[in-house]
Amino acid sequence: MDIKVNLEAIKKASEDLSNWGRWGKDDQIGTLNLVRPDDIIEASKLIKKGKVFSLGIPLDRDGPQNGLFGGRFNPIHQMLATGTDAVCGRQDWNKIRYADDTINLCVQGATHWDALGHIFYEDRAYNGHDPKNIDVTGLNVLGIENSKDKMNGRGVLLDIARFRGVDWLQDGEGISNDELDACAKKQGVE
Repeated sequence: MDIKVNLEAIKKASEDLSNWGRWGKDDQIGTLNLVRPDDIIEASKLIKKGKVFSLGIPLDRDGPQNGLFGGRFNPIHQMLATGTDAVCGRQDWNKIRYADDTINLCVQGATHWDALGHIFYEDRAYNGHDPKNIDVTGLNVLGIENSKDKMNGRGVLLDIARFRGVDWLQDGEGISNDELDACAKKQGVE
């Protein structure tokens, strides 16, 4: 599939589909406003087998980052104390010994929920918020913590790679709305 998108198409879609102001000027969760308690209850009724499917990417040095955006790197795992440290006597506090480690990562280097404050359109963040409110101290507006009571509901997983008959999608491959609809129909997802 070859979907061509240019700057004009992005600008038009951004204007046509914008939800800025829909829930007031102070809104920080966007379309998560549509998730109601009843939706969460209904979603829980869809569970039939109790199977869990991990959608996470491995948290290791072989992750997806290649330095393309802002010098991002894959997670770096470092042991601070190990079992060999414990048995060779390097640590001994009241007979308690331990292993300890640290991970240094860019948040985009692992699977995560992205906050609305991570992207700007022209000179504004979502809902017209000033990007200057997102500084070295963090996301002072539009942080992920604003969605803490809304992140439960029905999820839809479509296997586009299987639908296309390939093992995976290449970086940058687009997926059209028509293809999503066709995939959902073929895979029996309502």
